Amino acid sequence: MVISKSSYLLMDTYLDNKMEDLALDRIPPVIGCLISDKNGKSIATFEICNNAIKQFLHKDKDNENGDPFELDLIPMFTSALKLFSEALNVRDLPRIEINGSNIKLHIMFYFEKFTVTFFLNPNTDFERLENPIEDYLTNLFEEFKYDLCDVNKISSKEFINSLEKIGWHWLLELNNNYISSQ
Repeated sequence: MVISKSSYLLMDTYLDNKMEDLALDRIPPVIGCLISDKNGKSIATFEICNNAIKQFLHKDKDNENGDPFELDLIPMFTSALKLFSEALNVRDLPRIEINGSNIKLHIMFYFEKFTVTFFLNPNTDFERLENPIEDYLTNLFEEFKYDLCDVNKISSKEFINSLEKIGWHWLLELNNNYISSQ
């Protein structure tokens, strides 16, 4: 797989700039995604580079008093949104989208067992990504359906690292395909 360096920023550039200083056209279409179970327990994180999601979400990158930002709280929040919508009798909710000026979150629910929260450039047209994402995640959840429901397996660093490496390759390909089709 050939990855174009001009397609999006390299990790050093992410770390050297504050989110508000970055031009939106230099932020990758898909920054990453969090996969969790329906109760909000984190399973895996797919990112275009190490800590990409945290870098784009964290307000104060220079915080010297410790880092109060916890990425694992996001799946719990999305799970709570899903449960809240059910309590309000909102039926068959396939997804939730949160649009901001600096980032877009697209939350999808799969097989009544999994939640996937995507972190996107706010200018990304998710409809263009929807079919490839649906196909990939459906295949992923089918292929690993027993592993992802096995507490011992998802507690295994080896398994999660392997899964996240597969996800990383997929995100790079997804971003490159999106950019080249513009």
